[in-house]
This record gives sequence, C-alpha cells and structure tokens, in this order.
Amino acid sequence: MTHFSCTRLTRAMLALLLLGSCGTAGAAAYGYAYTSVFGLVISNPTGSTTLLSNIDLSRTTATLNGSSVIHGGANEIDAAQATRGAVSKGQNDFTQQGMGNASFARGDAQIVTSQIPPFPPGSTSTHTVNAAETFLTGGGSADAAGRNGSTTAMAVNFVVGEPGATLAFGFQALPFMQLYLDATAGTGSAASTSLALTFSIIDEGGQIVFNWAPDGSLGSGILGGSELADDANLNTGYAQTPLTSGSMFTYDPSGCGTPTGTGIGTTCGGQYGAVTDNLVAGNYTLVLNMLNSSELAYVPTAVPVPLPGTLLLLALGLAMLTLTQRRR
Repeated sequence: MTHFSCTRLTRAMLALLLLGSCGTAGAAAYGYAYTSVFGLVISNPTGSTTLLSNIDLSRTTATLNGSSVIHGGANEIDAAQATRGAVSKGQNDFTQQGMGNASFARGDAQIVTSQIPPFPPGSTSTHTVNAAETFLTGGGSADAAGRNGSTTAMAVNFVVGEPGATLAFGFQALPFMQLYLDATAGTGSAASTSLALTFSIIDEGGQIVFNWAPDGSLGSGILGGSELADDANLNTGYAQTPLTSGSMFTYDPSGCGTPTGTGIGTTCGGQYGAVTDNLVAGNYTLVLNMLNSSELAYVPTAVPVPLPGTLLLLALGLAMLTLTQRRR
C-alpha cells in the first residue's frame, strides 16, 4: 500500500499552486472621443426668418459588461453623466480619465450656452461639449456615448423680387480621439471611437434642403449650400482589431492636444463656416446633431503570458515537484 506523508502532500500541493500562479498578462482596451463646438452663430444674411419654437436635447449612455444606464433626453440641456464601473471624473468634466486598474464606461454631454433661445439670457452663440470614454481590463465589453442636439422650427419669409432667405453658420470646434487595443488581444476583440456633427434643414414636406457634415475638405460634405471654412473632419472614426493592435492612436487635427481644465475651453480649435442656398417661403426645421461614441470588446488570447516574476515561481514549482517524486 502506498502512503503519502503530510509533508509530501503539502509539498506537492504547494508546487501545483506555484505552477498555477502563472496567469495571463493584464489586458487592456481603451477609447476616448471628445468634441467641443463653441462660438456657433447662426445668422440670416438675406431675407428674413422668424423663430417658432425650439427643442434642446442632451443625452448620455454608458454600458459595461451588460449593465447599462441612459440619462437625459428632449428639453434637457445638461444630461447627468452616465457612468458604469470605476469612474472618477465628475459631472461635466470632459477631460480624460485614462487607463487605470479597473474597467469603466462613461458618457457626458452639455449645452453650455445656446443662441436659440438665449441661454443663459444674453447669449449670442452656442457652445456644446460631448465626451465618451471606455476602458476594459481583462475580458468583457463596454461602450459609451455622449450626445447633444437641438431642433429649431422657423418660418422663412422674404419680399417678392428679392433673393430668397439664407442661413449662415460659423463656429470653432476641437475634436480629439484616442484609441488603444493591446497586443495580446485575441480574436473577437475590437476597439472603436467616432464623432459626428451635422446641420440639416428640412422643409414642411419632409425633404432635406440643406445638409452639412464638415469633413475637413472644403466644398465636400455639403448639400444645398456652400462651405466657407472646414478645417478638419468632424465626421470620422477609427477602429482597431487584433491585426492592428499594440499602439495608441491619437486624432488631434487641430493640434490643440488633450483637452485640459474641465474640457470646456474656447482657446483652441479649427474654423468652420457654411451658408445655405436660397430658401423658398415656408416652414422649416433646423436640426443640429453632435454625437461621440466609444466601443470596446476584449477577448484575451488563449495562450497564457507569464506575469512579471512568475518565471521564478514556475522554476520553483518544477523543482519541488521533482523533489517530491525523488522522495517517493
């Protein structure tokens, strides 16, 4: 009959535990999408327009491993920050939280000032800010989105014999994105960030008579009007998969760097401008829509990667197993 002593059993178990301590390396995926639009002035170069009503929209969402939250909606100018996980940034802090030790997802959106109607009273321009940020460590999935928008209905009147009414838009914007998917990401992993900014005018028959999506190329991305300035693409996105992972991607076309302070600055940004073609008389709806999003999915590779220091533990475990076998 074979007998095992308590000493031998303890050594064998310890050796297996030491061997089992060799795990996978810390995995990471990260995304951050930010847009600040400021100094937005809508003017009426020719003809005349009359404001009928206005609806503001501020909405935020966040999802982390199946747990979701949505805040805000129509008739709100500052939706509460949507958060899941280890979020340390406070309400209306649009700067980066960055990569840390625990997963999180957050979306934040705010209409800081509005020209139509004046908010706060006396405001002559519109300023909106969005941020969506996600971070995953280990396996899982996360996405976040911050969104601002406004819908304005107006009657356009003009004197017969004169050119039709036109609307002009001028503003500055600071777009910024960062994206990272580490080199150990396995099949099924993906990281993406995107931003979008569009102006649309819809007539009473539901037809889009003007649509402008600045894309960084003067003269393109516009229907029913003319571009005057278009410094960078405000309708773009980026994605990483295991085939392109291992490096940080940064989108900073204005050269302003990572947003600082609370991310509600007006000192740096590109110039944008456009004017509509002549509008016939009738009722119209003007829609300004701004969206930022960040989505992640991380699947660790099946091949274990030793953590720092575990090679020594591995050697010790093998030695103890060998010693145990020799003493049988």
